[in-house]
Amino acid sequence: MIMKRVEEHPPQNMVILYRVLLCTAAVLVFILIAGTIYGFVKRGKSPEAVPEAAGGESLFSGLGTMRIPTADPEPETLVISIAFPYNKNDRPFSEELASRLTWFKSSTTEYLGAFSAQELTALSTDTINQELLNRYNSVLKLGQIKEIYILEYMRL
Repeated sequence: MIMKRVEEHPPQNMVILYRVLLCTAAVLVFILIAGTIYGFVKRGKSPEAVPEAAGGESLFSGLGTMRIPTADPEPETLVISIAFPYNKNDRPFSEELASRLTWFKSSTTEYLGAFSAQELTALSTDTINQELLNRYNSVLKLGQIKEIYILEYMRL
């Protein structure tokens, strides 16, 4: 007795779908691996850290550019960007600075937003520097900021 062997092949469209899904999975695995490698390479590079400042310190510029409305009836906008040097090797102080970002921004907005555009024109940057320095240092427990740099200051 002779037995016939019958081979069944899946439909052609199922083979195509299987290959497309397999390629999609391979691309996703590649993206995950590439992203992980990129993350490890960029790890340790803080977004707040800007290239070296004087004395081997880094500049903390995590406050970014702030837009503060003036106290005028029709407010103008003050654009200000602030940075200050800090010791990047003092990890507890660096962490305290990062945890105070929101407070620094709100304190800056509270102080400068209380002035009219005309009053801001009359204020010197030295006065603003000193007042912001005093405000920032009043809440810091693990270190003190020695000086503040106003990188950008303009009224719109």
